Amino acid sequence: MINNSIKLSLVFTACLLCMCTILGQGDVNLLNVNNESVEVELIPSMDGEFSLETTAELSESTIWKSIMSFRGKASTPKNFIDPFCESKQAKFFRLKQKLSEPTPEVSNFRLLTLDDDAEELYYNWNKKGIVLFFTGQDVENALDAKEHLLSLQSEFSSDNILIWVISLSGKEDREQLHEKVGQNLGSIPVLQDWTHSVTRSLCRGSTPEAVLIDTSSWRIKYQGPMTMDVHKGDVSISLTPLKNAISNLVSDELPEISFIRTAETDSGINPVAKADYAQDIAPLLIKNCFPCHTEGDIAPWAMSDHGVIKEFSSLIKSSVLAGEMPPWHADPKYSAFSNSKSMSEEEISMLVDWIDRGSPNSGSNDPLKTYMKPNDDAWPMGKPDVIISIPRQNIPATGSVDYRYLEKNNPFGRDVWLKGVAVKPGNREVVHHCLVFKGTYWEIFLQSLGGLGGFFAGYVPGMEQEFFPEGTGKLLKKNDIIQFQMHYTTSGKSASDVTQLGLYLADEKPEKELVTSSAFSINFRIPPNKSKVPVRATTTFRKPTTLYEFSPHMHYRGSSAKYTLKYPDGVQKTILNVPAYFFDWQALYRLEKPISVPAGTQLRIEGTFDNTEQNRFNPDPNATVTFGEQSWEEMFIGYINYTQ
Repeated sequence: MINNSIKLSLVFTACLLCMCTILGQGDVNLLNVNNESVEVELIPSMDGEFSLETTAELSESTIWKSIMSFRGKASTPKNFIDPFCESKQAKFFRLKQKLSEPTPEVSNFRLLTLDDDAEELYYNWNKKGIVLFFTGQDVENALDAKEHLLSLQSEFSSDNILIWVISLSGKEDREQLHEKVGQNLGSIPVLQDWTHSVTRSLCRGSTPEAVLIDTSSWRIKYQGPMTMDVHKGDVSISLTPLKNAISNLVSDELPEISFIRTAETDSGINPVAKADYAQDIAPLLIKNCFPCHTEGDIAPWAMSDHGVIKEFSSLIKSSVLAGEMPPWHADPKYSAFSNSKSMSEEEISMLVDWIDRGSPNSGSNDPLKTYMKPNDDAWPMGKPDVIISIPRQNIPATGSVDYRYLEKNNPFGRDVWLKGVAVKPGNREVVHHCLVFKGTYWEIFLQSLGGLGGFFAGYVPGMEQEFFPEGTGKLLKKNDIIQFQMHYTTSGKSASDVTQLGLYLADEKPEKELVTSSAFSINFRIPPNKSKVPVRATTTFRKPTTLYEFSPHMHYRGSSAKYTLKYPDGVQKTILNVPAYFFDWQALYRLEKPISVPAGTQLRIEGTFDNTEQNRFNPDPNATVTFGEQSWEEMFIGYINYTQ
């Protein structure tokens, strides 16, 4: 519905005299010119969507800037006052009818809050709309807009409207920002866009700016200032275009005004160099994506050439901005990890910008076509000294498969020190995970009960096989039994598997024995349709200990995990935060610098479960879930590799 009384006023900030010339489709009548403002009346020549554009000069190379987009009806006037004179002595306007093509979908993204949580755009598909308030580098913009943001939240939260503040602050600024913003914004979260990629994709270059996203289509319904204070002579008028657009969205109406250009305040977005496909993008994809996205590997499609990359470019952008690919989920704020698979901020910015430019390839060279894939049969750590194979296992096409336990003896017949062990699945389509235990029957029983007590070797999706940390090793005793715990999932067709264990002998006895242990909890109950259900486990180191690696383990309802040390003097230090946990991509996080702690230090591992329908991996949001080994049940284990 068109409100004929709406008047949009745009204030000239530095223009003493503006000569306004009117061009375009429909009438644009000059209503008022003075030292403060120029007001124009817009009358479209036909019904539809229109853009009011302006320029300071006319020539063959004139670039018109859009300052307003709106829906109009023929003979229905709108008034508009331009605030972007830009110190020019002349101003030209034109009214241009817009094509009815839909705006592009907004890519999914996930950003971290000042409270170390993760907020994902597409997770909130059950909401009506999401407001993104871009502050640029200056979070003070959010504090200046606090009253209006809180007012919008109060008025529209019951209509399923979310409000997020997006800041360009770096990951190292989180504590400082937390102190600065504190509880000033109530429950409105501040999200850190430290790569600038989300802001670069959605913001038009000036801040503060508001973007309203319709979750039914994932398209922008309004973009521009949240409020506008305008002047006509001695009269000051406060306009609320964002609020009006939210009201339209809540009422299932098309927005009357979809875009208003914001003031030219630099957002502080870092510039990004234009990447070349052959020189920059293809090598980046080979380094970060080819281990899985090659023919016959575990990814659902292969990165075979530029054409395929362009076809899947929107999916690549969404997966990268959502932090799903490459599969590395540690918050970089707390610790550095030597085996990190994450892309740098510069690499993410370069890739996303290249996709936003249409994924071009300026030449005929395509490195993806000529790249030689590594031999699938090769062991990633090199050929083992000894290989142990399990008997061939036949897996049915459908149904659930109980855990299978298969035993082997120590193949060396003597005590040996190992510098590494590696599990190589025989058929990745059906091997969900494999844990290997060693010791006496009693020791294996304590470990293999859900893998709660630790393990000797393991394969889970996303975990890369590596040698043990330098100066450490694991002892395989002469009479140790080696037990394989095989978890298979059906693939829709009958299959078989022969998983193998590779053993790598140490040249000499290591300085320290590496221990794989854990903190765990089995006493939890996850109610139906609940998110952020907390769970916690602790362990205390009775001797001085050096910590090397961590690996949280949950199933499909696991959503976050955090490792925190509490020293004997009461000081606490977070060493790992996984704000978005993925069951299908479990990593072993190896510290770049091992952490030594005194006797009496407690390790606290906290996590959350998400048992809602918004969790797209959830087997059944209506189930009450407790501890169990199958993937539709739940576990909570925090594995630790350490020496004492």
